[in-house]
Amino acid sequence: MLKLVDDGSPPGPVLFEAVLPVRWGDLDADGHVNNTVMLRYAEEARMQWAAALKLQAEAPDRMPVVAAIACSFHAPVHHPATLRIRVSCSRVGRSSLDLTFAIDALEANAARSCATAYAVWVWVDQATRKSVPIPAPLRALCETPLPA
Repeated sequence: MLKLVDDGSPPGPVLFEAVLPVRWGDLDADGHVNNTVMLRYAEEARMQWAAALKLQAEAPDRMPVVAAIACSFHAPVHHPATLRIRVSCSRVGRSSLDLTFAIDALEANAARSCATAYAVWVWVDQATRKSVPIPAPLRALCETPLPA
């Protein structure tokens, strides 16, 4: 069984950043962004990152699937707002990555932490649906240490 745990350690270097507007339709009856929508923001950042890396062209016979997902909520988000989603990789396996998504509301002179989402991204063969190695450029990016 897969289990996502926030052990308090830093998530790793920021590999990608997306900036997304909060839409009126993202709100729930309580007037703040619905909890499931926060996972949609993480999904959008993840897919923008994949597109920027041109992963479909790199490995057309492979596709990533989400094997596990979780979210810790820190503060409510209201409309209007602009969110910054920073994508980091905390673990690289043979066919999977553990990703962390720091979701912050961008305010006047600061960013307010609103949520942290976590996902396990597994690469599979499109025909067999069996796990396959992570595309080499993605592995290299996630394994590259921060400059000293």
